[in-house]
Amino acid sequence: MTTALPNIGKPAKNALDNLGVTTLEEVAEYERLALLDTHGVGPKAIERLQTALKEIGLNFKHEAITNLPFEFEGDLNCDNAPKRRRMIDFIIGIATIDDALLKKIADDNMVWEIAGYNQETYSLEDFISELNEHKTAITSIEVKHNISHGKMGSVDGKQITKDGTITHFADFFEFESHKKDAKIKKVTSYVIMEEEDD
Repeated sequence: MTTALPNIGKPAKNALDNLGVTTLEEVAEYERLALLDTHGVGPKAIERLQTALKEIGLNFKHEAITNLPFEFEGDLNCDNAPKRRRMIDFIIGIATIDDALLKKIADDNMVWEIAGYNQETYSLEDFISELNEHKTAITSIEVKHNISHGKMGSVDGKQITKDGTITHFADFFEFESHKKDAKIKKVTSYVIMEEEDD
C-alpha cells in the first residue's frame, strides 16, 4: 500500500515527478537536504512532506522517527517493502507496549522465542503480558539493519534504558506468507545486555 503526496504545489510536484518520486514512501528514501537542493522543492513543500510523513510513521532518510517517548533512529526506511515497515512497527510496539499496534501487525498465535533463555510464548496475549511484566523506561533505540526477503526478515540494533542498561538485539521474523499484508508469525530474539560505563 502506498500513500499519495500531499498538496505541495506544482513546482515541487513536478520536481519530485522528475526524480520518479510519486508516493510518501518514496520521499522517505531521500534525505531532507537532498530534496531541498532539488530545483522546485522549497521549505514550504519540505514542511508539508514532513508533516505527511509523520502521519504515517515515516521521516526523511537518516532522520529519527518523532512523537515517541524515546529517541528512535537508524535504518528506518521501508524502501517500498511493507514487511520492513511491519518490523519497525514491531520494535516500536514492544518498546511502547502498544497493544493495538501489535495486534494489527502480529498473528494472534505468534510465537516469540528468546534464544538461550528457554523462554517462548505462544500467543500475542502472552507476549503482551510478558512485555508488561518487564516494562522499562527507554531513552533511545537505534536500528542498525532492517532486512526482509520473502517470508523472512531481521532487524538488529541497540536500546538504552534510563537506568543506563544497553541492550544489543537481533530479531528474526517469520511472516505468515509472502503477501505484503502478511502478519508476523514468529519472532526469535537474541539479546546481549551490558551496563553503560560511568
